[in-house]
Amino acid sequence: MRTLNVSLPEELESELAAAVACGEFESENDAIRAAVAQWRTERLVERTDVEEFRRLWREGVESGSGRFGEIDEIKAEARRRHSQR
Repeated sequence: MRTLNVSLPEELESELAAAVACGEFESENDAIRAAVAQWRTERLVERTDVEEFRRLWREGVESGSGRFGEIDEIKAEARRRHSQR
């Protein structure tokens, strides 16, 4: 395991110390590890969402022309479907 030195603004340091003091985390290191793990997960989700969006875009483009020629036709169809609920 690698050791890093981290500088925090006073406000964040106070919140970190309070989280440890109330038992939310065993140590400041545990809290920082949890924060970095959450950041990593959020980053992965963001990347996945972008890749999924790109895949869906490609799929749509490759599927050819749609059945609607104008945005007003799409809106009318959406209203029709909504009114059937």
